[in-house]
Amino acid sequence: MTARWIRLAASLMGVAALAAACGSGDETADRQTAGSPPAEVSEAEEPPVVDADEASASASSDVQETEPALEETTEPIVVTHKFGATEVPRNPQRVLSLGFSDQDDLLALGIVPVGILDWFGNQPNAVWPWAQPLLDGAEPTVIPAVIEPSVELIASTEPDLIIAVSQGLTQEQYDLLSELAPTVAQHADYPDYGAPWQERTRLIGAAFDMADEAEGLIAGVEERFAEVRTEHPEFEGRSAAVAFAFNDQPGVYASSDVRAQILESIGFVTPPEYDELAGDAFYVNVSEERVDLFDTDVIVWIATNDVVMQGVIDSPIREIMRAPSEGREVFTSTLVSGAFSFASPLSIDFLLDELVPELALAIDGNPATEVPSAVAIGAAG
Repeated sequence: MTARWIRLAASLMGVAALAAACGSGDETADRQTAGSPPAEVSEAEEPPVVDADEASASASSDVQETEPALEETTEPIVVTHKFGATEVPRNPQRVLSLGFSDQDDLLALGIVPVGILDWFGNQPNAVWPWAQPLLDGAEPTVIPAVIEPSVELIASTEPDLIIAVSQGLTQEQYDLLSELAPTVAQHADYPDYGAPWQERTRLIGAAFDMADEAEGLIAGVEERFAEVRTEHPEFEGRSAAVAFAFNDQPGVYASSDVRAQILESIGFVTPPEYDELAGDAFYVNVSEERVDLFDTDVIVWIATNDVVMQGVIDSPIREIMRAPSEGREVFTSTLVSGAFSFASPLSIDFLLDELVPELALAIDGNPATEVPSAVAIGAAG
């Protein structure tokens, strides 16, 4: 192994440590990142506009003129991100998805990665059910993230572009990955893991000169949000907590977290106190002394696996909460939790199908109303 690969292996240990926490149920590292608005790119010259009368006169004189063919530009696309600007080659053929959830955005744009970082969930090809059909039979190389990502495995994919938008790369990690191929990192205007999902989609779209397609994906999801708000006006202004438990310590996500932002998009509000307590972080750990933080109109519990969710159910803090006895809790399955955390144009649609009916039951104000997810796991009050 060359000295460069040794340096890269050492640097990637930081990425692996965060991914390992996610793979073992670390909801605090379970994040989405975002991207900057599309940078301006060079465009092929527009063909001349021909007046209808001129065209008719030309035809009558039997003089046929051919419009000049459009020249396909080969200039690279310049994309800005946290570490500056990356020149992305036109039409890259071997794209490596090294962000925690970038594969969703790539697949939604019709780009099948040659390799995918496996975040959590043990899904085939590191792709979840809502995106599986878009693989179209392809079998990308899976880059395990539970332990240190293999430098040799990353290099073996022979990438001509690395997408690491939903990541928290350091400058050193970015520099070393850039020795392999042009690398697009996280957004410059938001903290790591704190950018809205729309911005991540825009950044990835910009890297492929597909800004219009990215905006179309965003518009489709936002239209779905609007439909939910119309169908469920009772969501408007109601307080919601997206909650988790890590190492037996429960917590809630602040409004800078994409999961809280999704609920806000359908009318709910995140208690301002969460942001005050979180500071620069995207979550707040909740002690028994602050159980009042869970006194929201609805609590949505998420977990990376059934063991973690059982820990939520058995948590001593739930015994002194009001929400369980009042039927104000929703418990997400591993699949729905994954959709929540991926927060992509593909996963959000799936998430809303599963989550909205449960939210409606949980906030109806009647403690006798059964919320199916709570009943199913024996957590109903």
